[in-house]
Amino acid sequence: MAQIDFHSKPSEAVARLFPGKPVTDPETQPGWPRLEAALFGETHAAVPGFPLEALPAPWRTWIGDTATSVNVPIDYVAQAVLAAVAGVCGAGVWVRVSPVWSSPLSLWLAVVGAPSSGKSPALASVRRLLRILEGADDPDARIVAGGSLEAVLDATRTNQRGVILWRDEPEGCFAPLPGGGGVRELDPYPVAILGALEPDRLPSTLQRTLHRGEATVAARFLYAVPAPPPFQPLAGRKPARDDDALALLRTIRGKAGTMADPLYVHVDDDGLAALDRFLGNLHADLCQAEGLLAAWLGKGRGVVPKLASVLHLLDWSARQMADPSAVLGDLGRDAIERAIAMWSGYYRVHAKAFFDRTAPSDLEARVRSVVRWLRSCGLDQVSREDVRRTALGQAVNACEADRVLARLTEAGVLRPIALQQPAQRGRPERRWEVNPALREA
Repeated sequence: MAQIDFHSKPSEAVARLFPGKPVTDPETQPGWPRLEAALFGETHAAVPGFPLEALPAPWRTWIGDTATSVNVPIDYVAQAVLAAVAGVCGAGVWVRVSPVWSSPLSLWLAVVGAPSSGKSPALASVRRLLRILEGADDPDARIVAGGSLEAVLDATRTNQRGVILWRDEPEGCFAPLPGGGGVRELDPYPVAILGALEPDRLPSTLQRTLHRGEATVAARFLYAVPAPPPFQPLAGRKPARDDDALALLRTIRGKAGTMADPLYVHVDDDGLAALDRFLGNLHADLCQAEGLLAAWLGKGRGVVPKLASVLHLLDWSARQMADPSAVLGDLGRDAIERAIAMWSGYYRVHAKAFFDRTAPSDLEARVRSVVRWLRSCGLDQVSREDVRRTALGQAVNACEADRVLARLTEAGVLRPIALQQPAQRGRPERRWEVNPALREA
C-alpha cells in the first residue's frame, strides 16, 4: 500500500493556509527526500501548526494572545474555541448540504500532549468564557464535566441545544463514562466533546477502546498533537481581551435556534461544487488507506461541512462586530474550501501522526522494524530477500515484502538501484540503496 502523500500537489486553499517550507525532521542528504520522523519513534512528528489564517482577525488575535499569555500551543486554544462554537450551537444550528443531508454542529475535538504541556490552562481560558455565558444567559448547565451516560443525555434534553462534554483528564477522549456507558453511544445526540489525551497513556487507552469495539470513537475526533511552543518571556506576555471574545461568542450563541426550531445554514451552489470535488478526491484516497486512518478519513465526509459551518459562524461574528446589520448568509465556496484545507492540511496530518504513534498498522509496524534493523547493521544496500528473511524473519511473503519496500522508499529510507544484467543467465536481483541520513537519525 502506498502511503497517502499529504504534501504533494497542494490545493490553492492549502497553500494559502500552510505557506512556506515544510517542517523537516532528520537532516536530509543531497538527492534524498526527508526521512519521516514517525518511523523513528520521535516524540513530536513534523506536523504543521494550527492555521490561524483560516480564522477572522478578532479570533486570531484572541487565540494568539491567550496562547502567549500562558505559553501554550496555539493549537490547544484553537481547538477549545471550535468546540465552544459547536457546543453553544449544538442542535440549534444545522448545516443543510442537500435535501437529504443535514447535520447538527456537533464536533469532537482532542488535544494531545504530555503532562504539563499546557492542555489544562489552554482549555480553561475558553471554559471561563463559557461559564460566564452560562451564568448570564442560560440557567441550564451546558458544560458537562462528568456523569453517567444518562446524566449527559438528561442535560442534553434539559436545554434546547445540546451540551459540551468537557473531558480534561489523561484519558478524557476515550475513557468510558461513569456507570459503564461508552462515548460511542453519544454519537446520535447533539453533544460536542472536547477531550485531552496524554502520550504515555495513548497506546493502552486506544487499545482498550479498540477492544471494546469502539474504533469509530477514535476515528471521530479531530486531533491536535502540537510540539511545545518556544519559551515566552514573562515581559512579552499580555492578557487577552476576554471581553471581545465573550462578545463574539455571545453573538454566535444568540444566532442559534433550538432543537425544536433550529437555524439551518444552507450550502450554496459554489459551496456544493467545492464539496463535491473534495468528496471525489476523498473517495479515491479511501481506496488506498487502511486501519484507523481509513476510518478517520471516512468520517471526513460528515466533518468537513460541520467544520465549514463553524468557520462561517466565526466569520459572521467578526463582521457583526464591525457592522451589526451583517447577515449570516449561505455557506459558500470560501468557507468550504477553508474547511477542506484545514481538514486536509492540518487535521489529517495530525491524525496520521497520532495513529502512527499509538496504533500503527501491521505495515507500519513492519516498516519500523526494518528501520531499526537498518540502523543497527549499517548496510549501504539491501535486497528484497535481505528485508524479508533477515529483517522480518520470514514472517511475510514476497508480496508483503514489496509493500514494506515501497513504504520505505516513499518514506525516504530507501531508493531503488538501476537493474544491471547479471553475468550469468537469470533475472537480475533488485536492490535498494539506504539513505545515509539513516545513520544520523
